[in-house]
Amino acid sequence: MTTKEEFDHQRRLARRDRRREHYRRGLRSMAIAGWNTSKEHNVGTLVRTAHAVAAQEVVLVGDREWNIEAAKTSEYFTDVTILEDEAAFLDYIQKRGWSLVAVELDKKAVSLFDAEYPEQPCFLLGAERDGLPQSLIDAAEVVVQIPQWGLVPCLNLAVAGSIVMYDYLAKQKHKGVLDRPDGGLVEEECKEARTLGR
Repeated sequence: MTTKEEFDHQRRLARRDRRREHYRRGLRSMAIAGWNTSKEHNVGTLVRTAHAVAAQEVVLVGDREWNIEAAKTSEYFTDVTILEDEAAFLDYIQKRGWSLVAVELDKKAVSLFDAEYPEQPCFLLGAERDGLPQSLIDAAEVVVQIPQWGLVPCLNLAVAGSIVMYDYLAKQKHKGVLDRPDGGLVEEECKEARTLGR
């Protein structure tokens, strides 16, 4: 790398760091968590969506696969916490002040359309094949079910996570407490972000 290339690269990195600090000042009081995430592309997509909505963090619990390529530069901006088991997860969210919202098919679940979310929700989603253990469903302050009319009974983790995060934002907007996104990237910055992600 030439001196000019090094200088330009350092300048881009410094600009990225400034954007990260600006972005982090606007993080929302919400988190998203995945339980036994068996498909790595789901985790990457979940991190990207968490970044898009300015969630404070993504928490991965238990068995998990992580595809860094699917998240590109989002993992630099969005904190990802990895925990080994249910006990560690429940202890962690209590210490962080998160209110557990389980997203699951369950007899006590309320429809996403009618759900009222607690302050500082942490949305927990299970892997497609097994869902969430009953003990985590029972520990949740709210259990939410995404209405479906098709014959397949569940959505994949990334899709379900994206739906609930944006539903939370829509309800915040309806309450009048959602600010305009001012951290969006203009076209030049998008190109730069793609370059830095390589």
